[in-house]
Order: sequence, then C-alpha cells, then structure tokens
Amino acid sequence: MYYNQIIFLKFKTLFKNQERSRELDRPYILMYTTTMNKSSFTLTADLLLNNNNLEFLSHKKIQLLENISIYGSISKAAKESAITYKTAWSWIDKMNVMSPKPLVQKISGGKDGGGTLVTAYAKELMCVFEDVRALQQKHLHTLEESFSHLENELQSPVFTFSKLQTFIKEIVIKGDKAIFVLELLNGNEISAQAPGSFIKVHNLKLGSALSVLIESDTVSVSKTLEEEISSRNKLIVKVSEILIKEEVLLTLHLSDDQYLTSRITYKSFKDMDIKVNDELIAVFKAYSVTVFKS
Repeated sequence: MYYNQIIFLKFKTLFKNQERSRELDRPYILMYTTTMNKSSFTLTADLLLNNNNLEFLSHKKIQLLENISIYGSISKAAKESAITYKTAWSWIDKMNVMSPKPLVQKISGGKDGGGTLVTAYAKELMCVFEDVRALQQKHLHTLEESFSHLENELQSPVFTFSKLQTFIKEIVIKGDKAIFVLELLNGNEISAQAPGSFIKVHNLKLGSALSVLIESDTVSVSKTLEEEISSRNKLIVKVSEILIKEEVLLTLHLSDDQYLTSRITYKSFKDMDIKVNDELIAVFKAYSVTVFKS
C-alpha cells in the first residue's frame, strides 16, 4: 500500500505529523506526508523457451504437462493448473505443432477407456527446463542482494524536497540520456539527468529556465570536502535551521531565498556536532535531481 498527501507552498512549508504541526518560513521547499509498508524486494523473472522466436515452453506449460502425467486427463490437468480446458487444448496443440516430436498423445480404447499421456521426449524437455529454471532462481536470489541496501533505507513519515530555480548552461547527450549543467541563481553549478526526449518535448536550449526538485533524503552533508566522494554535485551551504525528531532535518542556506534540505540520522548529526550557522558541504548525485520546465 502506498499513498501520499502533497503540500506544495511557494513561500511556506507545512511540516505535519500526528503529534504536531508547524510552519517553516523557508521558500521553495516542498513536503508531503507518506505512508508505506516495510519494503522487501524480490527479483522475479519468467523463463521462456522459444522455438523460431515463438513461445514454446514456460513454467505454466510445464505445470500443465506434469498434471497431465498425474491425472491422465486434459480436463483434470487444466483444472489443477487453474486454466480453462480450451486454453489447455490450445497450448497442447501449439506445443505439438512446434515440437520436433509430439509432447502429448491421446490414447483411445482398451479396458481402461484410453486417456492422455506425456511422451518421453516431453519428459526430457521438462527435466532440462526445470534444471535450467533452478539455476535461474539461484542466480536471481544472488542478484537480489544488489537491492538489499535499498529496501533497508530508513523510512520517514515525511518526504521533503527542495525546489530551486536554474538556467541551462550546458547540455550533453549520452545515449538516451541528457546531462544538464545547470546554473543556480548564486552562480553555482549542479548536474542533472533526464531522458533525452525531455529536451525536444520542452523545446529546451542553452539559457532556458528549469526548476529542479532535490529530495532531502538524497542530500548528504560533510564538514570537509572529501576527495573520495564521487557525487557530481557539491555545494557549500550554511545551516539555517535544525529540526530534530526521530531524524534530523537540516535547512541549508544557499543564497538569498534559495535553500536545500537534508535529512540525516540523529547519530550523524551528533557525530558531526552540527550547529546553526555551521558551514557544510552538501553532496548529492546527478540522478537525484528531478528537472521540470519552469
């Protein structure tokens, strides 16, 4: 479940939760409340065996073949596979046509009245398919670990964004992406990314005005400019306000009426001993910047 309530005020930001409400007299900040379930990412993928670029076997079709082996009846196998009898017959017919050898055969007559069987060729295909699928699932589980650091991100009851006004100073096209060098009102520059088609859709050129939104959770702060920091955007800011709850929300002054916000853990706040009027380095990646036409 995911839902949110957006609050977009040009000259004031309303910070709201169940316990209290307050106004932050800071321009160009956007906040919205959100409720979401605890994340648990899983990586899934369908395994399909194609023949001449047409789907031949899938896990669902393998299940149908297995159920035919068990029940000896297409109607019963279809019911167990949670598909209609018509769908089952369609799959069987197409598989038999596409296969070098039949996968399913009808047996008629005899004292038991006949039935349906899965051929030896089909059983070999089924075994190989399931072996490959087991390997696929094993690798997917390993690849799933790549997302573990994202599902465990600290969840906040309030998402906070900073809105800044910029002008395009440079545009670089890399594949299907556009890389913008944007000039802030104070002369500082930041980098942002957008789909390449964004330029054409909005008829952008050098000097065009763009607004940007920067999510507070993506802005980290440091008291020193560390060389190993790989983020493209590094801005010198001054702490103008500190809001402490379960986390710490820093309002960071850039110039005149332009501000960034940064949400950090209380531990980080204490470790860095941050105070109002401290000068910090605000760091964020280019893909953390959302651009839209002013």
